[in-house]
Amino acid sequence: MPQPVKHSPDVMLDAVRTLVLSGGPSAATARAVCLATGAPSGSVYHRFPRRDDLVAAAWLRAQDRFLRAYLGALDPPGTAAGIHAALTVLTWCRDHPEDAAMLLRHALRDLLRGDISPDLAERAEANQRAVAVALTAIADTTGHRLRDIVLALVDMPYAVARRALHDAGAPTEDDLDVVQRAATLLLSQTAATTADGTAR
Repeated sequence: MPQPVKHSPDVMLDAVRTLVLSGGPSAATARAVCLATGAPSGSVYHRFPRRDDLVAAAWLRAQDRFLRAYLGALDPPGTAAGIHAALTVLTWCRDHPEDAAMLLRHALRDLLRGDISPDLAERAEANQRAVAVALTAIADTTGHRLRDIVLALVDMPYAVARRALHDAGAPTEDDLDVVQRAATLLLSQTAATTADGTAR
């Protein structure tokens, strides 16, 4: 029977997340991870050759986890899916407060001191493309402008989630209710039209 990996990448990334949340981005160093996990430095550097790779991997792991839920809620595209996705921002943050805090407190660029490995950079870009494609599909399906979709499904629920995490530690039922009502109002309206009758 195979033995469990004592110092797995997930254990290291958990330590990075804790260090960032408790001490800010500068606290997340390879040495600090070694001290927190008991992993030898060679084990950390073997998996994450650069300090920025270590921090980027922790942030992208949280983003990957969120996007599995968020993009899943957006498929298939439509008004109901959009409302579901807006609520998913809050329910996911409530269920995964540490990963949510990692994403909501820090943009990836703010955690980095320099470049990251090409595979991590491509992973970050792929995530951005996936979100853009999904939101564009919602806009096309509902007839709303993309900027309105971003407001309803990204900016508004993110703002509520960020405030909730800061004030109460997690989104409340009242937070869920207000996001549902706001997203429903925004997405249920007929798309605005110009004087010649085309959507704008």
